[in-house]
Amino acid sequence: MPDLTTGEVSLSEMENSFSAMSLRELSFEAAQIAELFDCTEEDHLYEQLQQDLTKSLKNKIDGYCLYKEFLDGEIEAWKIKRDTVISMCDRIILAKEAQLKTLKENILRLYDQGLIDSNLLGKNKAIEIRPNSKPQIEVLGNPEDLPPEYRKPKWVADKEAIASDYQAGVDVSDYAIVSIGKQVRFKNAPRSKKREE
Repeated sequence: MPDLTTGEVSLSEMENSFSAMSLRELSFEAAQIAELFDCTEEDHLYEQLQQDLTKSLKNKIDGYCLYKEFLDGEIEAWKIKRDTVISMCDRIILAKEAQLKTLKENILRLYDQGLIDSNLLGKNKAIEIRPNSKPQIEVLGNPEDLPPEYRKPKWVADKEAIASDYQAGVDVSDYAIVSIGKQVRFKNAPRSKKREE
């Protein structure tokens, strides 16, 4: 707690204060301390504050990286859970689709055998058997071997070629909007640069 008579804060209180600050606040505090001590001769105090700030910054950076690793683990765990649920749902959907297909096939078989009419009326619902609006087509052989009137081209943008030309300095603005974002990478500190905690 600050000395109420002088308003001074001890170094240990400053260190505790630094530990509670965010990375943003620590960065601002470091800049303010550097400005403050440009005009004074108290090198020992400045060095102590700088050490405390540096320690707090390092701890905060390590904390961010550990939190990132925790989030990566959580994301991976939820992806596994999602994949498990999706797989279970897919199996259930396939089973229900098979049941529906069997139901329709049974009705069509009864119709083909002449056992039921094309229009069946219940109390509240009805079943109608009618030709499909579009025929089902099964292509024989390779589609490339079909006559031209039975083929259509499929165009796909080559984004890799556009990116390559853009990086080579070619103007591609008539064809694409190119944006280069920034990324945050979390990594281990180089061994030679690790300092005392």
